[in-house]
Amino acid sequence: MNLVGPLSSGAAVGNAGVATANADSTSVISGTLVALYVKYNDSPPGATTDIAITTKGATPYAPAQTLLAVANAATDKWFYPRALTQVNTTGADIAGAYEAMPVHDLVNVKIDQANAGDSIQVWLLLDD
Repeated sequence: MNLVGPLSSGAAVGNAGVATANADSTSVISGTLVALYVKYNDSPPGATTDIAITTKGATPYAPAQTLLAVANAATDKWFYPRALTQVNTTGADIAGAYEAMPVHDLVNVKIDQANAGDSIQVWLLLDD
């Protein structure tokens, strides 16, 4: 396994409760996502901070995918995101069947609805 990070959103800019920030990884992150750790910095408002960790989807990589989206939170935490599995002959979702997500792209870390100066750091735990 590989631990990648910390990736930072950068410091949020804007008014209290509506400040935003986002930043991309400086290199391609590749592997199967096992877990993500999110650490909130400064004094984010617990009732309003939204985060989104996504792949960029820029050429030559696959289209963007959301690795994690959390609304209205500010508690440091490990997350174990999974994607729905599909039937190989029809593409239909299989109810209750989830798989780890493959990643091979730049990763964007974004916060919204925070206070000025707030940020997050993210670590990705990846299987080779």
